[in-house]
Amino acid sequence: MSRWTTLATALLAAACTAPAEEHRMPESAGAADWQEGVWEYVAPTQGQSIARAGRFVFLFGPSDGSGPMTGEGGTYEISGDTVKNTVRFSTNPDRIGFEYWWTVESQSGDTLTYVVMDTQGEVTGRGRSIRIQ
Repeated sequence: MSRWTTLATALLAAACTAPAEEHRMPESAGAADWQEGVWEYVAPTQGQSIARAGRFVFLFGPSDGSGPMTGEGGTYEISGDTVKNTVRFSTNPDRIGFEYWWTVESQSGDTLTYVVMDTQGEVTGRGRSIRIQ
């Protein structure tokens, strides 16, 4: 098993076995159907994300191989068309506890273009993903 497969498996297991009371979806959260599932990132990023029942696991890195892959897992809350992610597990210890928001910029079929924002609502990045499951 490769190092990245082991890392992704460990992050997924950690995110899925955390205490339930810590990861409950708030009553105000909207339906998650539009963003739940397995997604594959489109260049300039490569990797996959899994989001289900208020938990996520991401494995991502530059598609040109110029840098290492990063693994993160945690919780999410949905309010309207905005998702708030809270990082609870990460290959970068400085990211644990980090919060950020993202929202859909556009969607065409199974392709989602999104905007990532910091806690002040400033856009910090954009990306695209394709739902594969």
